[in-house]
Amino acid sequence: MSDKYIKNFYKEVSQTLGGDYKIILEPNRDLAEEWIEYDQVKWELDEQIQDLVRKLLKNDTIEFEDKILNIYQYICLNYIYDDNVLYFFKKDLSDPNNIKYIAVDWYGRIIDQKWKENRKKHNRRVCYEFARFFAKSINKLLDVNQNLEAFMLGDKENLHYVVGLTGNDYSIILDLDDFNSIKDLTRLKLGLTIKGIKILRDDSGKFKKAVDRFNKNKPNELAEVEEAKQNLKDKNTIEYFKKVVDILNSYNIDSQGFCEYMRSIIENEKIEIEKIWKEVKGNIEKRYSRCLTFEYDSKTYLLDSVEKTLNVINKENLDKKIFVFNPDKNEYHYFGG
Repeated sequence: MSDKYIKNFYKEVSQTLGGDYKIILEPNRDLAEEWIEYDQVKWELDEQIQDLVRKLLKNDTIEFEDKILNIYQYICLNYIYDDNVLYFFKKDLSDPNNIKYIAVDWYGRIIDQKWKENRKKHNRRVCYEFARFFAKSINKLLDVNQNLEAFMLGDKENLHYVVGLTGNDYSIILDLDDFNSIKDLTRLKLGLTIKGIKILRDDSGKFKKAVDRFNKNKPNELAEVEEAKQNLKDKNTIEYFKKVVDILNSYNIDSQGFCEYMRSIIENEKIEIEKIWKEVKGNIEKRYSRCLTFEYDSKTYLLDSVEKTLNVINKENLDKKIFVFNPDKNEYHYFGG
């Protein structure tokens, strides 16, 4: 593909989004810009995704944009976000006016063969991994088409990575695992609409039409949650929360999806939450999942995303061997995947 498209894409991102961004390409590409970074790992696909790409390449009955959304949907339905990575984020206090978190490089970015083999044993992935194999999938779908290219787009703090897709017709950002909202990784498991696709440019309207086709007849919110909100929210807030917990437990969503959904529900009621981490027992590796605590009506509540429950607690009675409040203050070594 012509490098001019990537340069134009970077301009579009800079004009549209706030913050500093970089584009990550596969190794051995000859494009030198200060905002270009080359991945240290060859981009590879999980076997199941390879099979899907092969089938889509042979299918001449659907549009290319619909094929991209096929892969997007497959990832969302068959993988979960590995929130263990968030446990290892470090708080940077060097600038009191700009306190921020920094991601560790060795969790999903710079990996070895052991990591790859361990990743085959489960379906947990981080944003870097999703973006890496989703971009590779799209480029394989393109085959010999030189008018489009997919790559990775990340912020300069290495906190989040998405897929950029650009060419003559459109420029798109595909983000299936924004950890600041209810991810499409969760939304699609619940049968809801896609919300993680941002169209920067779409001269022909092709990509927007594909997204509209995908979202047709899908709700933006679960009907059961809407009903609970109408019947309980203004009468008994905690019962409303517990009803949503029960609803989510009837679906096949992971602990992180449960946590982010409930966080959205709780914060919509203007209630401040505090993050807490719980060790996930029964694993060979030491792994943590994000939970929440909050104060309401003179009581403290724990949203346990591992057990998927909401209960009144006394923080002082929590087992310190299982629950951790401030992991960013410690140093943890992690090996595995």
